[in-house]
Amino acid sequence: MNLFPDIPAFSSASMLRRDKWLIRLRWYAILGLFSGFFLLKAIDLGPPETLNYIAVVGFILLGLNLIYHTYASARKHYGMPDLVLLLNVQMVMDLCLLTVLIYLTGSEESPLSFFYVFHIILTSIIFPGGFSYLYSSLVILLYSGLLLLEHSVYLEHICFFHELHIIDDPRVVFIVWFIFVVTMLVAAYLAQNVTERHRRVRTKLETANQKLQEINETKTTFFRYASHEMKAPIATIQSTLMVIEDILGTHADERVINMLNRAIGRTSETIDMLKDLAELTYGNFQEQQQFEQLDLRELLIDIVADAKPNSDRKKQTLTFNSAELPFTYFGDLNALKQIFKNLISNAIRYTPESGDIQVTVEKLPMKYEVKVTDNGPGIPESEQVNIFKEFYRTPSARKLVSEGTGLGLAIVMRMVELHEGDILVDSQEGRGSTFTVHLPFEEEL
Repeated sequence: MNLFPDIPAFSSASMLRRDKWLIRLRWYAILGLFSGFFLLKAIDLGPPETLNYIAVVGFILLGLNLIYHTYASARKHYGMPDLVLLLNVQMVMDLCLLTVLIYLTGSEESPLSFFYVFHIILTSIIFPGGFSYLYSSLVILLYSGLLLLEHSVYLEHICFFHELHIIDDPRVVFIVWFIFVVTMLVAAYLAQNVTERHRRVRTKLETANQKLQEINETKTTFFRYASHEMKAPIATIQSTLMVIEDILGTHADERVINMLNRAIGRTSETIDMLKDLAELTYGNFQEQQQFEQLDLRELLIDIVADAKPNSDRKKQTLTFNSAELPFTYFGDLNALKQIFKNLISNAIRYTPESGDIQVTVEKLPMKYEVKVTDNGPGIPESEQVNIFKEFYRTPSARKLVSEGTGLGLAIVMRMVELHEGDILVDSQEGRGSTFTVHLPFEEEL
């Protein structure tokens, strides 16, 4: 399980920067610890022996931070596992030393227990989200263990404030107030740090997203321009080849006729591909979307009628079924034509001669359901997850029909999403296919 995904936020360089930032924060903590030690000495608060132990903890923390600093500053390339281990060692040692300080300053009476919160905030900044819960559990375990040990015979309780009530000793009030101020300032700093980091990351993402959009628009514009400009000369070449074929007639060499037929076929494929590329970019241009009130049933009747000659050539039965009622829909006419023309033409193309193709439309609650069903060869289940990808054609489809760009269903998916709908395929190999399009609409009040 990879707890640190391979993204800039959790790269080796970013984790090393976190480590150095944590080391820098610890220098301030050490300075604060020794400042507190001398302050307690100056106001004569706390048992002298306990104050000496606090100083020892300060020197231990100082030595450890020197080791951390030396390791992090060495000019070496550290792998992610090494940096994660180093950061976890530092955090755990910090929590253990903080627990010792809490014990030395009265355990449950100690205001230093609030400093546990800083470590949880630091954990959420440095590590992914799950780590903050792990360290929260560790904090609970350390503090609960300390209290349990003190209320047993294994650890003696230290009365740091000489069993005085806080209100009776202004020194205690001052120390508690001082720790409260430190807590508020550090919490504000960490919160501001998190906010600034989030703002910087968001700004970078917005800038990167804007650049990607500009690149995508440029690419899309190029595709549309290139496909539009290339169709005309290729169509001219195709027309010229067909004229040459007519002039030569049947008297030409068979090899020449075959070459002409292949060339005409290739130009047809190229024109179809350019047409598909132009249609594929259609959804990227908001200004070209022209939504209007239309009758979905009448639209399908026209599309089926236009496709009938192609199905008749293959002696197929192409039928349309729907209830005799208006199917009012607010949509983009050109996009809807692309959806159903592609689905019906695919059914005709891949269904064998004398096959059966049915187109139906039905009104369901809050959506229209259009189905295109054929009894062709079907699509293997293993290939169904890829059929809506751009330029993908199933091996079985390539065997049946050599021509095709693999863009038709990608265009259909794009146009369906344009209408906030969805498309489903239900197919079994050897038993045909059913493509179902759902187009949501709002009921009139």
